[in-house]
Amino acid sequence: MTAGLLPGMLITIREGLEAFLVIGILLGYLTKIQQPRYKRYVWGGTVTALAASVGLTLLFQALAFQFQGELAEAFEAAVAAVAVGVLSWMLLWMQRQSKTIKAELEIKTAQAISAGRAFALATLAFVTVIREGLETALFLSALLSGTKGESPLTGALLGLGMAALIAYLIFATTLCLDLRKFFIVTGLLLIFIAAGLVAHIAMALQEMGLLPAVVEHVWDTSHVLTDESLVGRILHAFIGYHSRPSLLQAIGYLGYLVIFGSRFTLAILESPRKKTLL
Repeated sequence: MTAGLLPGMLITIREGLEAFLVIGILLGYLTKIQQPRYKRYVWGGTVTALAASVGLTLLFQALAFQFQGELAEAFEAAVAAVAVGVLSWMLLWMQRQSKTIKAELEIKTAQAISAGRAFALATLAFVTVIREGLETALFLSALLSGTKGESPLTGALLGLGMAALIAYLIFATTLCLDLRKFFIVTGLLLIFIAAGLVAHIAMALQEMGLLPAVVEHVWDTSHVLTDESLVGRILHAFIGYHSRPSLLQAIGYLGYLVIFGSRFTLAILESPRKKTLL
């Protein structure tokens, strides 16, 4: 097991399931209104977006290896900052929009068919999947820089396969997954991963001399659990564990948890208690 395996799986299970559920809603609605000939446009947009998502992931990771020294640190910090921003926005958006997403997708599908704009369905599928794909590509690239080069791609592929299986079971069988709880739990775990990335950004800015450490080492738990140990590396990737963090890192980590964790909790409380998105 590598440090990036579990976080990579978590990211693609959640993001993949969001995308697959939307595609399933589109395909299911086309079956419901007896318009199966339009399904090829949905599949076309989906496959194109998946290919583009893989390309983006490889591009971001290839770019990461082109920089050295301070340029590499600056690039890693920039990618991590964008990943945290996009993830934070998407977590809140999904939590707040889950109650209306099915109805909105069915309305857009019906409008596209009535207007004779079949390619609008392909575009809808493409935008849905590429949105999740871009977020995943950014997050995996940020994780790569934060796990000492241990690629999270293996875990990402396993997670994507699990997401596809879960989506298939939901639509093809009587499986009833409480998606509200699923997205709340995975959202909370992703918040911890994002907080770890914020701490990584703080460390990069500190090492580049752009921000002061304030206090060099707030605590030292290296005698209990080192950063280089397997457990230490897994915890670093999952919750941003550092055995000897600076005060700047601690402020960034705890600040993100408190500020964004509060907003996410508020979004949960404001959303209706429905068991699924479907």
